[in-house]
Amino acid sequence: MECRTALNRSGIPGVDWCLNPYLGCRHACVYCYASFMSRFTGIHDPWGSYALPKENVDKVLARQLRRIRSGTVVLSSVTDAYQPEEARLGLTRSCLRLLVDTDMEVSILTKSDLVVRDLDVLRRFRDLDGRQRASVGFSLTTLSDEMAEVLEPGASAPSARLAALEKVAATGISTWVFLAPLIPGVADDPQTLSRMVTEVRARGASRVDFDPLNFYPASVSRLAAALSRGFPSAATALREASRHAEDWRCQIRDLADRIGGTPGAMPPASA
Repeated sequence: MECRTALNRSGIPGVDWCLNPYLGCRHACVYCYASFMSRFTGIHDPWGSYALPKENVDKVLARQLRRIRSGTVVLSSVTDAYQPEEARLGLTRSCLRLLVDTDMEVSILTKSDLVVRDLDVLRRFRDLDGRQRASVGFSLTTLSDEMAEVLEPGASAPSARLAALEKVAATGISTWVFLAPLIPGVADDPQTLSRMVTEVRARGASRVDFDPLNFYPASVSRLAAALSRGFPSAATALREASRHAEDWRCQIRDLADRIGGTPGAMPPASA
């Protein structure tokens, strides 16, 4: 498909622009909140089964950057910028190469280890005084590759994301982790959540944010069905928590605060 704009105004606090080089997402996360987008795409295939490249996105971005030279931009607000197709098409890479020559601050949030391919570009996001203008965040729901295969079958395995986190951090680029969504029965107990925080910090994450699951009926239904097939105790915990959603979310916020993170925070625009 072709797009009319590449940079679009963002409603995220502290973020001026969002950039989505693809429409749709093939990570197929069963809890995805963006599945409602299907009704606006004109595509009848299930959300999670397609990711259409915006084949002219870099050309459109180049045109917009003639007048927009500063601000903060997030890749991406709806669709992960590192879709499987990105390995072949390089649209996200082309956009980053354009943004590096501006004064814009860039934050990437991804579930893909493909981001390490672009470390050569990301290292160039520095001001004349050496200040970083780019950060890379990884979204994690679980450390278990087995469980992730059920919850987010199209994304890189958590072990691959942790390895990528370590590689990015080793270059000096600011890294962070978004533990989201925290799902009942999956990562809502003190031991599991503490282990996740300890692991990502050991891999180089300078910041850890948390976001408890939003109990949207469609998300809960998909999650319960998926978990029932291999993790019935988690499915039971999910159903129980959904009956006392606000109490559960308050407990998670308190737990996250005790462990040491930023509960409910939005991803940072820059480090």
